[in-house]
Amino acid sequence: MIGGAVVVILGLCGCDPLPGGPLAAPVTPHRPPSSAPLPSASSATTTIPAALAPPAPVQWAACGGGLECGSVTVPLNYADTQGTTIQIALVRHPAENPSQRIGSLVINPGGPGVSGVDDMDNELGSLSTGLLNDFDIVTYDPRGVQRSDPVTCAETPASPSSPPPVSPAPDPVPQTPASEQTLIGAFRSYAAACEKASGALLRFVGTVESAQDLDRIRAAIGDPTLTFMGQSYGTLLGATYAEMFPTHVRAMVLDSAIDPTLSSNQMVVGQAVGFEQSLDDFFTWCAASSCPWRPSGDPTPAVLTLINDSLEQPIPAGAGHSIGPGEIYDALLAGLYARSDWPTLADALGEAASGNGAGIVSMSDHYDSNGSSNGADAGAAISCLDHPVSRTLSTYPKLAAADGALAPVFGPLLAWGQAGCAVWPVPATRTPGPIRATGAPPILVVGTTGDPATPYAWAVSLAKQLQRGVLLTRDGVDHVAYFYSSCVRGIVQSYLVAGTVPAPGTTCTS
Repeated sequence: MIGGAVVVILGLCGCDPLPGGPLAAPVTPHRPPSSAPLPSASSATTTIPAALAPPAPVQWAACGGGLECGSVTVPLNYADTQGTTIQIALVRHPAENPSQRIGSLVINPGGPGVSGVDDMDNELGSLSTGLLNDFDIVTYDPRGVQRSDPVTCAETPASPSSPPPVSPAPDPVPQTPASEQTLIGAFRSYAAACEKASGALLRFVGTVESAQDLDRIRAAIGDPTLTFMGQSYGTLLGATYAEMFPTHVRAMVLDSAIDPTLSSNQMVVGQAVGFEQSLDDFFTWCAASSCPWRPSGDPTPAVLTLINDSLEQPIPAGAGHSIGPGEIYDALLAGLYARSDWPTLADALGEAASGNGAGIVSMSDHYDSNGSSNGADAGAAISCLDHPVSRTLSTYPKLAAADGALAPVFGPLLAWGQAGCAVWPVPATRTPGPIRATGAPPILVVGTTGDPATPYAWAVSLAKQLQRGVLLTRDGVDHVAYFYSSCVRGIVQSYLVAGTVPAPGTTCTS
């Protein structure tokens, strides 16, 4: 795995564990398996197999902490419903007031690559009392993630208790032709490892397949229509579902929305500019506080100098570790999703400037885990299916320069990150395009004005695309408004319980 090399777009996680950025690392591209092409989000409605029998009801069993666990059987390939099947792992928190129970609220916390099963405690700690009383709360591991036929890209270490020393990852922002080849070689090696370990599964873990799984889940838990909350990446899944199954939607909240019309590089530019603004805000906060990282002069060149110097002289991090540019980039991204993480980032940068990379390693490792045991691998596989990129490798130095002109710290990083999918062994299966969800009820789209990971403009765009999209604005920063705003939580509860939508132009400031 290559720290700091973000595949296509950053990991988009609504969960409180730090959102992860899948890192790529893959061999020479191989011709994809010769199975039928999968439908894009815009065309999938006409290709859903009509003969697929309803799923068996979930057999729930107690699994600790007042929770119940179960699974749903789904086809690996929806174009071959008589072929291989896989299991989707679910967990449920029963409604706390059974007499008021409306149905199930299914939550996807983002990613891609995040385990909804592991995220359940985080959701239960954030959901309003009304939702906990009135709904069974259901989360799950999407296909390819942890408990649901996980994508893997490496063999299990022979002696995990005695890991070898860890050296810095390849430079994720190469400055020379030689370093470009090193990074591309790492991407190829990683892709080859994923193909060797996961084989045919790689073709069938995209958001289009996951949306079809979501409808199987809806039926298996006994709900005639779906009540859903998608956070961050989960908004792309939810919108795709609404396009494919509009009449199966009861209510849907899409918080920190992805704009499904955007190309890969348009998304990258939006994120790079958003994180650059958050970094500038962090610098301003740092200068006005007792921040342990206080470089003289302009902090942007200072942080770039720290990154570049770590390439020439890796920074010791203890326990056989040392850090380079990839780990520092990871820590920066991890620390900028929420202001509450700024003190941790400041400490880590201050330590690194003094020659101790332990704090950077801790943040980088947390970022790379991406919310599940195989988060980085699953995130890479899903992202490469969802977001078509140029497979012409000479494209990426030019993209890095262009994106760097808009965002000098993050533009080149995220531009080069797309190259991981340029050598991926399986082509993209989702086609970017507008989502209308014609025939669906009102869908609540939530956007935060200062969200670095999913810029507010994306929520505005999605709400306009949807036939009955309703935009709720949160005036603030941080990623996923529901976690930070009591106003948003109140409006979401009214909508999910009673179908009450906010008035046009509603903005939450608390």
